[in-house]
Amino acid sequence: MPSTSFTPQLRPLSIGEVLDAGFRLLRHRFGTLMVCVLAAGLPLSVLRTIIIASTDPDYYDVNAVQFGDPPTEVIVGQIVAGLVFFLGVLIAIAACFRVISAAYLGQPVTPGQSLRAGIRRVPAMVGSAIVLGILAFVVIIILAMLVAVFRPFIFVLIAGLAYLSVKWSLVFPAIVAEKAGPLHAINRSWTLTEDHWWRSFAILLVLFLIALVLVIALQFGLIGAFSAIDSISPIALAVIDTLFNVMVIAVIYPLAAAIITVLYYDTRVRSEGFDLQLLAESIGSDSSRFAGSPERPETVGGLSAPTPAPVPASSNPGGGFAPPEGPASAS
Repeated sequence: MPSTSFTPQLRPLSIGEVLDAGFRLLRHRFGTLMVCVLAAGLPLSVLRTIIIASTDPDYYDVNAVQFGDPPTEVIVGQIVAGLVFFLGVLIAIAACFRVISAAYLGQPVTPGQSLRAGIRRVPAMVGSAIVLGILAFVVIIILAMLVAVFRPFIFVLIAGLAYLSVKWSLVFPAIVAEKAGPLHAINRSWTLTEDHWWRSFAILLVLFLIALVLVIALQFGLIGAFSAIDSISPIALAVIDTLFNVMVIAVIYPLAAAIITVLYYDTRVRSEGFDLQLLAESIGSDSSRFAGSPERPETVGGLSAPTPAPVPASSNPGGGFAPPEGPASAS
């Protein structure tokens, strides 16, 4: 796995730079991300398939015909299978955010460390998902009632969902990077995007379109691979279903984590000045390496100590992000 170290770029990034940084981080930590995603997603995806197949024998039978409402055990099986898969997704997402956060800060991290960190943050992520689900449900009900009265309000419904999606887009990064609780993470995301909604919307829209294209490509790839087969057994269909779920997790979530993590840090740069030492402490890194951070120079006799000379970007041939330039010295 690559050991290239990244140094945070402490300046506001353009939309293109955020996307480029996300892709670079994804490329440099691709092996670690794949190990995390497969370790979390593969076994739980297989378990999901087993639960569905054992509670609904006709689910993977293309020739089965069902009439009326499904039995209770089928409904319960679907719910349990969905929760199992959701758990795997959350662990994979949290581990990916941990890997990208460490890469952005130039810190080494192993798949095991990332998975353990992801598992520890799952309760907070579940809590935030429940709260956000309730809030989104209430908003949708209210807007749907408006649409029922006046049809053009459908655009208000779409705009409202888009607005909330952007405002809540940094919840999971805040949970992983700051070890924030559910409510605090929701508030953090809302606050950080306060003056940067349109920037965040543009970046997330590009990410959504890329993810949509990738998912469609995966679907057509699987359909094309099995289109020549006249009939398919339930076991083969279950394998295809599991494979598709694992492929989606492996392709989409590392990419989303990389871009959203860079967006999270860049938003903190714009909103808070982004203190390196506090950020390192917030994700459990060794903060001693940031003791001389130009954001908080030590004082000597009441005066600021000299700022270390900036390192030119050309001196970092291994890639990564160039450090910030220090303030100009007084003449």
